Amino acid sequence: MAVQDLVRGLSRRTFLRHAALGAGWLAVSRLRPLPALAASAGPATDAAAMRVLTPRQVEILTVVVQRMVESGSPDMPAVRETRAVETIDQALQQVDPAVQSQLGWLITLFQWGPPVLQFRLHRFTGLSPAQQDDYIRDWATSRVETRRLGFQALKNLAMLGYYSQDATWKPLHYDGPWVPRARRTLRADS
Repeated sequence: MAVQDLVRGLSRRTFLRHAALGAGWLAVSRLRPLPALAASAGPATDAAAMRVLTPRQVEILTVVVQRMVESGSPDMPAVRETRAVETIDQALQQVDPAVQSQLGWLITLFQWGPPVLQFRLHRFTGLSPAQQDDYIRDWATSRVETRRLGFQALKNLAMLGYYSQDATWKPLHYDGPWVPRARRTLRADS
């Protein structure tokens, strides 16, 4: 596809929508879990502590994020060892409830898509890692714009939720910001 064709297909409204979404998700990188959650022992992601995502959505999203950020490097922490999904949940607290609902539907559709879209006998979380990668790639390259947008939304959430975690910085040889800034956290009562 030529660049001219891509530019012609990009309306002002579409450009502004993508720019606004990109700016909004960029804010995810500034969020940190609540201090009480950061100090708690046990698994990194406490599904019961989520304010937007249900426990089932947390489990599905954790698998999706892990497949999307998988680099093959043993130095990179697993998604379950970070607070990536909690960071995503905190970011979702700041968006319109309609967007929260749409993301819930997207996660459900993504989970149940393999039997419907690829005629596989398993849901997304039941597929092998190679099959999950094929399924994700199918969404990314789909001719259906809604599926491509769904992939982009999940990919943006995965990248910003995971790479905003300090534990991912050292393996990337990133020492953090030169000028430390206070990180914004959401209080449990807000």
